[in-house]
Amino acid sequence: MPLAPRSQRLRAFIVSYLALSTALVFAVHQVTMTNGLERLSRSGSVIAEQSADRLIAQLESYRELTDLTARHPQIAALIEGRSTAIRTSEFLLRTALITGAKEIHALDSKGQVLASSTFEETPSDIGEDWSERADVVAARTRRMGVFHSADEDGLRSYYFARSVLRDDASPQGYMVIKVNMDELEGEWRIDETVVAFFDSAGVGFVSNRPTLALTYDASLAQVPIGTFDYPEKLLSPLADHSVTAGNGRTIWKFSNATAMPDHALVVSKDVPLIEMTVRAFMDAGPALGEARLMAALVAAILSLFGLGFAIFVQSRARLADQLRLEAEANSKLEARVATRNAQLQKAQDDLIQASKLTALGQMSAGISHELNQPLSAIQNYAVNAQKLLERGREPEAQENLTLISEQTQRMGRIIHNLRGFARKETEPLERVNVAEVLEASLGLAAQRARSEGVSVKVETLPEAWVDAGQVRLQQVIVNLLSNAMDAMTHSVPKEITVSLSQRRGQVQLVITDTGPGLADIERAFEPFYTTKEIGASKGLGLGLSISYGIIGSFGGLLSVENMDHGGAAFTITLPALTMQEAAE
Repeated sequence: MPLAPRSQRLRAFIVSYLALSTALVFAVHQVTMTNGLERLSRSGSVIAEQSADRLIAQLESYRELTDLTARHPQIAALIEGRSTAIRTSEFLLRTALITGAKEIHALDSKGQVLASSTFEETPSDIGEDWSERADVVAARTRRMGVFHSADEDGLRSYYFARSVLRDDASPQGYMVIKVNMDELEGEWRIDETVVAFFDSAGVGFVSNRPTLALTYDASLAQVPIGTFDYPEKLLSPLADHSVTAGNGRTIWKFSNATAMPDHALVVSKDVPLIEMTVRAFMDAGPALGEARLMAALVAAILSLFGLGFAIFVQSRARLADQLRLEAEANSKLEARVATRNAQLQKAQDDLIQASKLTALGQMSAGISHELNQPLSAIQNYAVNAQKLLERGREPEAQENLTLISEQTQRMGRIIHNLRGFARKETEPLERVNVAEVLEASLGLAAQRARSEGVSVKVETLPEAWVDAGQVRLQQVIVNLLSNAMDAMTHSVPKEITVSLSQRRGQVQLVITDTGPGLADIERAFEPFYTTKEIGASKGLGLGLSISYGIIGSFGGLLSVENMDHGGAAFTITLPALTMQEAAE
């Protein structure tokens, strides 16, 4: 087939290159934006959760105040007719002034107000019927009732209601405490990120920006606005915005909204305890700007590269031999790199195995002692059994044989742990119970601890499942225990504390000693860094570096800190498996 003229081939190359460059620039823009929004989303989730915790903590004191006043003798005396409304109202007023509550009301069993902390300002509150309000209805079932609303002046209030119980646990009245939300928001307004809490009617009830209070978002509305007695004339729609998709994430673009970022990534989190949804409006401008900058940079680079490549196409005949030689050189170099990588991987595996064998050498005396004890016992029991059989005392001989069996089982457990620790392990991970690995590791280190007078305190769990390598994880734990005992050579007392716990989807194993701690803790995991004397019996400073790499290969983290009272604490953190994942 005849070759096309050079100009046609060059034109076809330019068209193809422009198409590929456009696709690449778009892909870089999308990937950069996705990564930026992902980081922003994680930060937003943390901020939303922290904001929810802070609001719940602020409201918690008033929740507890509601419980306390519902059990107060003065309230029971009022409801049972042993005290007056004036006296009880004065008590409620004093309580409100001391605790910071906006209002406190005592209701009878029918839900009518008997006494109020506002009796001097608004005496008309006495006698009002609150029996149909949501918080009182909930309190009637002996639950903590909650309710929120806004008055005609736009003041937002949150209510707690709790029933006052008779001796037979039936409600004889109710306590209602009103909280002024404007006062709670005061300390929030210095926060950089815009945060707002929306109720089930879609109304922004709490926010660190005053302009978002009583704004309305129809997308969150599940119940009518009238459910919470909002004055509809005060409600305004959330600032005009348009919604765009940021590669699967919602980005709101605001116009004429001084309190909001121009482009905001909205991160939402339900808060069932207060029946609201918290939204963090994260400023997406930097992430979008970074994506545009990266796309422009890649486009500029591709333009320069394309120009250079076009020139190269024109002179390709002259450079053909040179390119062929370079290709051959690159092929050889890649082969050498692949060979060297394989050698490095083998060296690393051998180094890990050598580290385990070194630990076995250090433990050999203790393991020999562990095996000599049952061997001596077996010999004694066998001699005794022989003598008992010669004397015809078969039942007692049978007891000696049972004891021999138990000692044999003990030796089998020791040898099983030793063989498991010494064997090489393949790279694929498996489901591992950290508690079982910890028990085996403590067994290997027990004799040395006894011989050196080290006290070991253990707090563990029956099950803590992770994805790991059982042998490699045991190697790390034994290494940390051995290092702890090395560090306490001249310490008094000599104590190791081992704590295994699981929380928030993570398994944590903490090993703490009473040694002098690490002088240069920032270099603890550097290869060849050691506080011991360099030598075959002391170490090369590779144990912690290897352990750090092993835990990292499991998707976890090995960290260390010096304790205030002396000593160091090494922490192994691994992602926990759920019960279902562990059972599969």
